[in-house]
Amino acid sequence: MRQAMNTHHDVLKDQVLLCNARDEIVDVATRFTKVATVKEGDYICFQGDAQAPLIFLIEGQLRVSTYSEDGTELPVSVVNPRECAGEVSILNRVPVCANVAAAKDSVVGLLDRAHARQLLGDPDVARALNNLMAQRYMGLITARNAHSQSRAGARVSAVIESTIGERLAGDLPLVELPNQSTIAAMAKVSRETVSRVISSLEKRGVIKREGRAIRINDRMALRQLAAG
Repeated sequence: MRQAMNTHHDVLKDQVLLCNARDEIVDVATRFTKVATVKEGDYICFQGDAQAPLIFLIEGQLRVSTYSEDGTELPVSVVNPRECAGEVSILNRVPVCANVAAAKDSVVGLLDRAHARQLLGDPDVARALNNLMAQRYMGLITARNAHSQSRAGARVSAVIESTIGERLAGDLPLVELPNQSTIAAMAKVSRETVSRVISSLEKRGVIKREGRAIRINDRMALRQLAAG
């Protein structure tokens, strides 16, 4: 049991929200966070759920989506390992404003709302959350710009750029993108267009495909393409 707790402590300490938190704060989070495996396509919470937990993504990828006026589910963003979901609704004490589902087989940590509010009130965690929210804001601007682009290639590039965000450091980062269906929905293009744009980016040396992941060879070029 102690070994399992230590393992969970190390895993949570690697999360963006907790990487600069004091050990006693991480210990409390470890005690109340339930680690679970979620299969691709399974939902963790639905829009309007008043009890949706704080979700730490340990492995895999999550898809965040909302509903249009006609009831169509629209992908909004993705959550990558070390990131979280559900914190805004918890802070505002309102039901969660989007669906959260596994975009691929994932491992998550689930922290109930009462303990999550205590956690988010810690100064170290609050600073980390402020930084994360600033990065998401910039990602939303990039994504909104993508929708206004007239060229499909620019829109797809902008969606790829927005899903990568500012969390990556170092040269030639290797990242796992959302599946092509999700990118297509976010960019409002066909899957065939997404495939064609990704192939074009690879031929131009902007990215390099490595299995299901891509390596960003030229982040500046990707940003320029996203800007149209």
